[in-house]
Amino acid sequence: MKMAKKLLALVLTGVMAMSVLTGCGSTASRQNAGKLEGMLKKANPNATVEVGSEELANKAIDAATTDDGKFETNAEKNIKAALKEGNNDKYVWYACFEAEGKNQTDKAQAIANEILMTKADGTVTIGTNKAVNTLYVKIPGKYNIKPGDEFVLSMKEFTVTSDDGKTTTDWIMAVVTCKAVENK
Repeated sequence: MKMAKKLLALVLTGVMAMSVLTGCGSTASRQNAGKLEGMLKKANPNATVEVGSEELANKAIDAATTDDGKFETNAEKNIKAALKEGNNDKYVWYACFEAEGKNQTDKAQAIANEILMTKADGTVTIGTNKAVNTLYVKIPGKYNIKPGDEFVLSMKEFTVTSDDGKTTTDWIMAVVTCKAVENK
């Protein structure tokens, strides 16, 4: 009986450790989320950025690339269509860029460039105009909506093969979501 309890405790410890590790995201994603959060705070002092699963980034990569690892002819259109699906209650932005020579700040800035908008008076806001689904985001019964404070980053590095099939380059796909809230 004591041996069974010890074995059960060991198994549960392993399960808990795995669940903690799988929920964390990669170290690079966490670092990018931290830097991105700092950049978004210029527009929204309450902004937070969490690392989510790679699910949306994988969905965007699948939409952007062919089976042989090349970019689709209509990659941008395909990405937007894939990311609109099932995300009517949140804003969705994406950034896709080459990884070569980019440090954590450069990566976070490339993502922030898709989310932030600078107005004519110089103020920085969260720009819903670049969200792939800006016209489709809704909250039932509410007509004056905006992005909330809680952003989620889905990020993944992937490899693209050149059209001639001879060289590959590393790219990064980043997808950021933010639930819509009523603008009071």
